[in-house]
Amino acid sequence: MDIKKLADVKDRFADYEKIFNSGDYDKAADILSAILERIEECTDERKAGTMDDTFVKKSDMDGRPIYISLNHVMEYYVYACYFEPETDVLCTELPVGEYYRTYGSLCLKLSKFRRAEDAFKKAICWNPVDLDSYLGLAECYKNLNMLSRYLDVTKQAYRFCCSRATMARYYRNMGFYYVARYNTEAARVCYTYSNIYYKTDNADNELKYLEQALNDRTPEYSVKQMQEILDKNEVEPGPDSKTIGIIYRVGELMMNDKDYRLARDCFSIVYDITQETQLKTLLDELDKDLEAYNA
Repeated sequence: MDIKKLADVKDRFADYEKIFNSGDYDKAADILSAILERIEECTDERKAGTMDDTFVKKSDMDGRPIYISLNHVMEYYVYACYFEPETDVLCTELPVGEYYRTYGSLCLKLSKFRRAEDAFKKAICWNPVDLDSYLGLAECYKNLNMLSRYLDVTKQAYRFCCSRATMARYYRNMGFYYVARYNTEAARVCYTYSNIYYKTDNADNELKYLEQALNDRTPEYSVKQMQEILDKNEVEPGPDSKTIGIIYRVGELMMNDKDYRLARDCFSIVYDITQETQLKTLLDELDKDLEAYNA
């Protein structure tokens, strides 16, 4: 990436943000599209991943280092564990993945679903563990009524859901899929399970819709019953333990490096999903240390 030729990109992105905040979304999209074209012209790095219609894999081996566009340092370790790169992994100097993801989200807002699809795919190639890009791509397929692709991308996104809110989103996605497939039992369980993780109006409204459509109240399932129905329909009953373990380990590494802010980020994510008392105690101690450091 010739950063000298791209020296003005951040300034142009700031211009995009001003136009976006003014509400002129079409003009904002044009500006961001031009920025991305400029980046493409000046970039020939080996991206962290490649993608076909829905499935992501590590980019083909060609001896060059891999470049990844991170949102947070923990993604570096998640990528290393899931994609097992055979060479050095370097970070991009510009947040290219974020730029593509932002453009994809804007195109979704403008109902330009094919453009959004292309943008989210490129974002994923720059960062194959970026959950928001997977969820954005799933929304494209939802709006394009491409249910098989919607399911494939949602299942890939699952691996990177590591908070109660994102797990709830995963179950809402699966609930939508099963409504579309007329599997109302699975849909009801997915929306109910979503609310256990993080209650939303969206899940409540979908459950009310199903009650009205079926003229039948939502059954009061036990957790065991719900997990059996999820298992029967190949829906994961909880977060991916491997991902949670990786994030916890990154927290330990950051503690060893005395980077307590990043350590706290990692441990707070794990605590959010596990609610373990020991982690709460550790977070309280880190908060005191950080407060003393910043005093």
